[in-house]
Amino acid sequence: MTDAMPTLPESEASGAAAALYADIRAVLGVPVVNLIWRRLAYFPGALEWAWAAVHPLYAGGLADGAAARILARTPLPDLPPWPDALLPAAGLSGADRAAVIRMLASYDRGNRLNLAALGALLQALEGAPAGGPPAAAGGGARTPVEGELPPIPAMEALRPEVRELVLALNALGNRGDTVVASLYRHLAWWPGYLALVWAQLAPLDRDGRLAAVIAAGADAAREASAGIAAGLALPAEPPPPEVREAVAQFVRGPIARMTPVSALLLRLLGK
Repeated sequence: MTDAMPTLPESEASGAAAALYADIRAVLGVPVVNLIWRRLAYFPGALEWAWAAVHPLYAGGLADGAAARILARTPLPDLPPWPDALLPAAGLSGADRAAVIRMLASYDRGNRLNLAALGALLQALEGAPAGGPPAAAGGGARTPVEGELPPIPAMEALRPEVRELVLALNALGNRGDTVVASLYRHLAWWPGYLALVWAQLAPLDRDGRLAAVIAAGADAAREASAGIAAGLALPAEPPPPEVREAVAQFVRGPIARMTPVSALLLRLLGK
């Protein structure tokens, strides 16, 4: 399987797209540009329009407040943290563990902020009333997730068994979403860790707990997003047609699906 969804990878961005990517990383305080933005960048004018619309929600802290409400109202399964010996037994060094935590922290922040802000944008694009003044912003400036991340490997570059594991993970909690989550691809640098993640999540998927958590998080996100939609700065010109389609696909699909997963994986590592 190849990367069927066309995007603009960070490594190929130049000019205005590279500048927007740099702004997204700086404003969100993360070292990676999430897949939704790379998807929008593939379409002329889509990234520029969408980022202008939601930028005030991130820069002013409204997305932070909504993201905190999403986390507080998403009941994660009560699972014990993994023992310290688990990752070394799976072949990960101390440096590997630190890199995994940095990656999870980056995706966890990006997913939650994007779910809140882009959820607000989706409601506006679908004609929902803006409501009253936006909910109070989160407190203080967010601390950046420090450090570099390795590049996201292409699906065709993965060993067959690792590629199959990425797809098996992507199927968990998935109800028809065809997007391969970047987090699983990115974590493919550590196949032993991915195997542990599958062993942890598969029982939650089988007994319905994972689906329930994802649904609860999506409900919380819709409410939190509605509370900040009045803070959007929609450009005067109409959006490129791909904006609504991409935002709807991601908000209702991989972002909602992966937001509780990244939080749960951090908790399993004691974070």
